[in-house]
Amino acid sequence: MSGKKKVLFLLEAFDKGGIEKVTLDIVNHLDPDKYDVTVQTFWYGGHCQSLVAPHVKVIPFFFRRYVRGIIRLIQYLSPKMLYRLFVHGDYDVEIAASDGGAAKVISGSTNPHSLKVCWVHMDVVERGSKLKEFRNAETARPIYSKFDRIACVSRNGLNQFIRKFGNYPDMRAVHNPLVDDEIRGRSRENEISRTNVTEFVTVGRLAVEKGFDRLIQAGTQLKQEGMKFRIRIVGDGGQREKLEHLIAQGKMEDYVILEGYSDNPYPFISAADWYVCSSLDEAYPLSIGESFCLGIPVLGTDCTGVREWLEDSCYGIVMENSTDGIYRGLKRALLMDKAEYAQWRLAAESKAEQICFEKQFACWQQDMFGE
Repeated sequence: MSGKKKVLFLLEAFDKGGIEKVTLDIVNHLDPDKYDVTVQTFWYGGHCQSLVAPHVKVIPFFFRRYVRGIIRLIQYLSPKMLYRLFVHGDYDVEIAASDGGAAKVISGSTNPHSLKVCWVHMDVVERGSKLKEFRNAETARPIYSKFDRIACVSRNGLNQFIRKFGNYPDMRAVHNPLVDDEIRGRSRENEISRTNVTEFVTVGRLAVEKGFDRLIQAGTQLKQEGMKFRIRIVGDGGQREKLEHLIAQGKMEDYVILEGYSDNPYPFISAADWYVCSSLDEAYPLSIGESFCLGIPVLGTDCTGVREWLEDSCYGIVMENSTDGIYRGLKRALLMDKAEYAQWRLAAESKAEQICFEKQFACWQQDMFGE
């Protein structure tokens, strides 16, 4: 036991979401003979917590459940006070799984021997933390200067971080690994009934930044032009009522299906002709990589992480980041002949070969832990 490396992952919650899912995949695959892993959260419970491996400890930061006003606590207490109050244990590696509250807490670490890593999952220029410490480079420096390493999930995300907060001694882009065998296996668990029209699918929280309103508006224009297709949106969230209104307004009920949240979106992706990322901004959307693992070609809006995945339309089609750009991208797919479509499927399969889990996970451990 004494020879194991003790690793702490600190994040807000262990519920549904991209950060939570990739954290779950990583902690479940870290070798229990080499690592003693703890996930600590601001509040306890959630979807991903129910799927964690038995050898991984999950403990609440303070509250057993979400309590209104908890973010204010993070806002007003100093980093050292937060750390001393709520982080207990002597860790070899302390990972803050966001650039917000978690980063503030770990920056207050009183452990002089731990490797402190800030793991940044977002485009901090387009959608960074709302805490006052992260407003600009000057206010953020007392936080980030306490970290030994800043790891952004994409090269473009790293460039955006530098653009907003400046340079630090150890900064790197670390791509999150995808458990490709699991993705393919789970895609066969349920059968999704198809129509005889081109099917698009997208997965994510029903949130403003995902741009699903733009996707529906683009689809409405295509319907008015007589195009036949179906769009499945897999996810739930605060924008559901607005999206339902757009669907009703455009009489799109037969064209756009709000599938709701699913803990296994892979059958939906596997059954589609195209995966669509309509987001306003993304750091490094894993749903695109999941689509590649299933051999499904991608249409994605031109934002930070999407372009890095698609590499200037080498592995998928980069669309202008606007409603009109999404409209033109969907229309291109709908009018595409079989030969061109087959080429995009081959491109997706080629990308999948490059991102096999074993290779990516080894790189992730090397970059995060310095092994």
